[in-house]
Amino acid sequence: MRAKDFLSATDLSKKTSATLDALAKGEPERLIILKNNSPKAVLLSMESYEAMQEEMEDLRLTALALARTESFDEQKALSHARIKERFGA
Repeated sequence: MRAKDFLSATDLSKKTSATLDALAKGEPERLIILKNNSPKAVLLSMESYEAMQEEMEDLRLTALALARTESFDEQKALSHARIKERFGA
């Protein structure tokens, strides 16, 4: 982390508009907000937040798929033809 990735809560309150504009431009990608010299929050652009959410969802789905693969029992599986027959397709 670089010093410019940190911003005090006081400076944020004084420079809210400029800070939000800089984040929207990706300069920086995120800011760690300090209160009494201690990290208290992270401020992200919407683009960065949405990308992070999408990546977390992808990871969740990958973990779910891997868990299902490990517990797959071919003997209990229904064939495509059986499913079509079952549902009249």
